[in-house]
Amino acid sequence: MKSPSLWKSAAFRRVGCALAFYSFCSWMLVAALPLLVAQRFGTGAELVGSLALRLGPRILFAALAVGLIRRAGPRTAVCAGLAATALCLGVLGVVEHAGTLQIIVFTIGLADTIVVPGLLALRAAAVLAGRNMEANTTFQTIDRLAKLFGPPAAGLMLAVLAPALAFPALAVGHLVAATGLFTRAGAPEQSSRQRPPSAGSGLFLEAAATLRENPVLWALVLPALGYMISLGALQPFLFWLNHDQFGLGSTMWTVLLAAQGAGAVLGALVSNRLARTLIDTQSLLTAYLVASLLEGVTTLVLVFAPNHALATAMLIVGGIPEMVAFAAYFTIIQQRLSLERQAVFYALSLPLMDLFMVAGVLTGMLHSGGWMTLQQFWFVASAAAILPVLPFLACRSTGRRS
Repeated sequence: MKSPSLWKSAAFRRVGCALAFYSFCSWMLVAALPLLVAQRFGTGAELVGSLALRLGPRILFAALAVGLIRRAGPRTAVCAGLAATALCLGVLGVVEHAGTLQIIVFTIGLADTIVVPGLLALRAAAVLAGRNMEANTTFQTIDRLAKLFGPPAAGLMLAVLAPALAFPALAVGHLVAATGLFTRAGAPEQSSRQRPPSAGSGLFLEAAATLRENPVLWALVLPALGYMISLGALQPFLFWLNHDQFGLGSTMWTVLLAAQGAGAVLGALVSNRLARTLIDTQSLLTAYLVASLLEGVTTLVLVFAPNHALATAMLIVGGIPEMVAFAAYFTIIQQRLSLERQAVFYALSLPLMDLFMVAGVLTGMLHSGGWMTLQQFWFVASAAAILPVLPFLACRSTGRRS
C-alpha cells in the first residue's frame, strides 16, 4: 500500500517550507557575497577571509548556541537567528569598508551558529516514524534545489539590481522563513525542553559515551570531516577555475555552484529508489561510503576539465552520489540515536565539521599566496575527501569475505 505524502504532516510541511526559503536565500548569499567582495575589494585574501569568517563563529560559539537552543527551544532560537541575519543583510549591500563588511559577515556567522543546528533539531522532530530515508532525501532535495536555482538567481539579481537593493531582498526571504516557523501550530518542539547535559566536560562525556555505544558513527564522522575540507576548498577553487583557467566573468561562477545542486536533484531520484531497500544500518553505511568515494573522485577530476561546460557536467555527476551520502548519513544518525543524543552529537560534530570546512577554505591561501598551482591545490583538497573513506570500505570488504 502506498504511504501517504510526507507533506500531509503539518509539522513536516512547516519545517520544509521554512527550510526552502532559508536554503534558497542562504545559497544566494553564498554566491552573492564573493561577488560583492571581488567587486569592491579583490579576489585574493579578502575573498578567502570573507568565506572563513562566516564559518568561524560556528566553531567558536557552538556550545553557547546549543545551550540557547535547549533553553529557548529550536523554533524560537531559529527564528531569532533568521531575524538577526535579515538585519545584517539589510545593511550589507551599502558597506564600503572591508573591515565593516567582515564584521557583518562574522555576525551572520553567529546567527548561522544557532540556525543550522536548530533547523536540524526541527527536521529530526518532524520526521515520521519509519520514513527517515524518504524524509531526509526530501529535506536534502529542498536544499539542493536551492543550490541549483539560488546561485544563478543571485548572479542575475546582482546584474540587474544594485547591491543596496539585492541584499535587502535576501533579508526578506529570511524573514519569511522565520514568520512561517514562528506560528506555533504544527511546529515541532518536542526535543526543545529536554534537560541539557552539563556544560563543558559533561557534554564531552555524553558524546564519548554515544560514540562508544555506537562505533558505526566513526565511519560516518571521519569521512565527513575529509569531505568538509574538500567542500570548503571547493568554493574558492570553482571561483578561480572559472576566472583564471576558463577566463570567464565572475557571474559564471554561479553556474558551477548550481551544477552540483542539479546533480543532487537527480540524486534524489536515486535516493528515493534506494530508500525501499536501504533499511538497516549496515546497508545504509555501505551506500554512504560508496557514494562518498564516488563523489570525491568525480570532483577530483574537475582539475582536468578543459572548459566551463565540461566542468559543469562533472559537477552534475558528482552531485548525484552526494545526495545519497547525505540522506544515508542523517538516516543512520536518526536510527541509532534518540532525539536528545542527536542534539549532543550535532552539538559537537557540527562545529568540528565547520572547523574542517574553514581549514578547507583556508587551504585556498596555498594558491592565492603563490605556493601551489590551482591544480596542485585541488589535488590536496580532493585527497582529503577520498582517503578517509578507503579504510572503512576496505574493512567492510574484508569483513564480508571472512
